[in-house]
Amino acid sequence: MTTEKNADAGPIDITGFLPTDEATLEIKTMEGKPSGWKIRLAGPSHPKTIALNDASARRELHRQRQIEQARANGKKYKAEEKSPDDVRRENVQDVVGRILGWNPIKIGGDTIEFSEKAAENLFVKPEMGWVYIQINEFFGEEKGFTQRSGTN
Repeated sequence: MTTEKNADAGPIDITGFLPTDEATLEIKTMEGKPSGWKIRLAGPSHPKTIALNDASARRELHRQRQIEQARANGKKYKAEEKSPDDVRRENVQDVVGRILGWNPIKIGGDTIEFSEKAAENLFVKPEMGWVYIQINEFFGEEKGFTQRSGTN
């Protein structure tokens, strides 16, 4: 319903409220200080995120279809058994699939450039959980992918 006050204002532009395709997260040290390590992440409408969500939906639909087929044939559905390591790697792969890049980092004497394989190998390590958690928290906060005011 339009009120007399805003009837002449014309349409309201909500472009600035829509999520961006990507955002940059600067990883903080365990003490909460900026580390200089910046990771570019795919937003909710980025093609990589959409592809990951579609693949996840297809896997779930396939699983549901298998359960229904087993029921229809009077058989028990036997779920795929996974180890904790398998589950951890799958979770890491879901996060890594939304990473677009990062500035090179060093661990010991080794420089690590971004690649999905390098990221997966890095974040599957329990000692890198502090970074993995920051990335997951960033994905959980919609404001990370919100356009800043005055930016178009």
